[in-house]
Amino acid sequence: MAAPTVNSWSWFPTLAIGISLLKCLLINTYHSTDFEVHRNWLAITHSLAVSKWYYEDTSEWTLDYPPLFAWFEYGLSHIAKYFDKEMLVVTNLNYASPATVIFQRLSVIFTDLLFIYAVKECLKCVRRNKEPKDLLEKPVFVLAVLLLCNFGLLIIDRILHK
Repeated sequence: MAAPTVNSWSWFPTLAIGISLLKCLLINTYHSTDFEVHRNWLAITHSLAVSKWYYEDTSEWTLDYPPLFAWFEYGLSHIAKYFDKEMLVVTNLNYASPATVIFQRLSVIFTDLLFIYAVKECLKCVRRNKEPKDLLEKPVFVLAVLLLCNFGLLIIDRILHK
């Protein structure tokens, strides 16, 4: 059986939607081992002055990621307040209301959508002028599958931990 041939980028949405649907099927299992870590980082970046972000130590989960990630958490925290303001209180250690869990699950899906966009932009750099007709021989297709189907990314924040 010959491999499918596809023109242009028509395969990319199918691949991205397929991976996204698989992740949506796993939504009930989303409960990261780092759940409290990210809740605490949301609280730190939302509740404290920037100068205190890296020095707050109420929780053992201090903010120890680079500043760009801290600003990403800060942006997410301004959405999180519409789900449950209590998750943004630094002293609410191990807080996990249903709304907080839903927010964190949705933030993973949103981040996956950003990742899909980034993959598509990355693939534009790999595209050749004269691509093979066989889809499985196209470097952009192979790279897209490797990036979007990355098993590590599939399970890293979806490990069963209840």
